[in-house]
Formats: sequence, structure tokens, C-alpha cells
Amino acid sequence: TWNHEHIANLARTMTATEEKAHRVIRHLADYVLVWSGGGADDMAKSPHLFRIGKSIGHDTGTVDMHEIQSKFGVDQYGRPTPLMAQSLLYKLVSFQGSVSAERFEEVYTSRYRKVRIYKVVNVSEKSKRWAADPANRLCDAPGSWYCPGQYPPALAKFTGIIKPAYTMPAFHRKQQEEREKQEQLEAQRMADQAAAAAAA
Repeated sequence: TWNHEHIANLARTMTATEEKAHRVIRHLADYVLVWSGGGADDMAKSPHLFRIGKSIGHDTGTVDMHEIQSKFGVDQYGRPTPLMAQSLLYKLVSFQGSVSAERFEEVYTSRYRKVRIYKVVNVSEKSKRWAADPANRLCDAPGSWYCPGQYPPALAKFTGIIKPAYTMPAFHRKQQEEREKQEQLEAQRMADQAAAAAAA
């Protein structure tokens, strides 16, 4: 994770319904790892995730813990609220929940069920290639360690979950503009060469 907004977007995704979450995750990851088995597992952290997710987007604002527990939590008998029961987080972590094999495939569960790993089904290869392309990294210099992330373009349509997580820094915007200018000049040069060769 590269900043608060990105952490919040991941939290919004994990606390969304399985179907909505999968639409987003297939553009971001090949696998999802969760901590389960009770204690300080991801279910125990779920109210905190819900609160972080509510801190960005159109529905931002202070959310008190009582409100969170009443909307996204479990009661003293371990029964989840409707919002919790429908969430991807609950279905991945709780052994009372289950996910569709058309979206997530469980590929590993540790001996004492503390760790569970799911393979994301139908990963977007287009978004995967985009993320792997160095030209799409927001680095302040070639080879730099400072490369804040950005999302694949395909996620732009999921405004109900994903909120703007990063503003392109001025240095990268300038680099991008310069690169586009050079590409235009190169395209014009090649077009001129082709025209000259055709006229010869």
C-alpha cells in the first residue's frame, strides 16, 4: 500500500459484497491472503477496516465504533450483521461463510487454519500487463525507489468502491508530457521519411 487512500480503497473492497469486490480485485491481484482462526485475525480487525474505508469518498465522515458494530460486526453469539455476512472479508475468513468458485478458489489453508489463500479467478490480463509496464509507474527518476502506485484504467468505472487514491505528482506529469511530445515528434519523423521514400 502506498498511502492512506489506497489502504482505504482496499478496505472498501474487502468490506464490499463478494460480487462487487471481485469486479475490482480481478484488476489488482492474482491472490488474496487472509488471517483467520480467531484471536487477532482479519475478522477482529474488520471494524477498523470498515472505519478506514468510510474515511474517503462521497460518504466520508466520522464513524463511531458503536455505529460500526451495529452495521458491520457480529453479536455476542457470533452472528454477523447482514452487511458483514455479505462481505467478501467474512466469506473469506469465516468458516461459516463461503465464496463462489467462479470468483475465488481456495488454494491453501495452513495446518491450524490461521492463514488462508485464495486464487482470484478470471484475472484481467489487460490490467495485469498495464500494471507491469514500467511506463505506468509514477517514479521521480528512472530506477528510483520512490514509485507511488496508480490504478489500471479499467478501475475508473468502479466509482462506488474505488475512490481517487493518488494525484499525479508534478514531476511525473512533466515527464509524461515530455514523453508524449517525443513520441509525437518520432511519429512525425517516420511519417516524413515514408512520404519522402514514396515520392522518390
